[in-house]
Amino acid sequence: MNLLLILALLAPPLPPITPEAQAIATCESGDTKTLGSANYTAVNVNVDGTIDTGAWQFNSYWVWSSTNRWAIIPLANEVYDMSSTEFLRRYPTAADAPPDVQYQMFIQLWDNGRGWRHWASSRPCWEQWLVVRKGRAVWK
Repeated sequence: MNLLLILALLAPPLPPITPEAQAIATCESGDTKTLGSANYTAVNVNVDGTIDTGAWQFNSYWVWSSTNRWAIIPLANEVYDMSSTEFLRRYPTAADAPPDVQYQMFIQLWDNGRGWRHWASSRPCWEQWLVVRKGRAVWK
């Protein structure tokens, strides 16, 4: 058995994620056409110097940030029972976090479809699966 196969077998399974989450991740870090083609270790540098990481491309200033912790604090405290400092020590970027941690951040920001604006820039892509109705992004 080769090393990559052994590592793949030992890796924790990906969490079951909603179709909406799959659509956003496909457009943010995947191939934009194959639902579920997300890349959990994706890293992209923006023209403003910030970095988007993980399957849902969480921004290093606005979301996954050591200085602007509005999104990190509730996730760290309420879901993982740790301080935001400890959370960021373990997962400096979303790309460093396991898929289940990234998904929990997505769920928090997604807010049952009302948080679609966090991914407005990829809307032309995800509209192949989702539609915004009454302020919520829902499956077509």
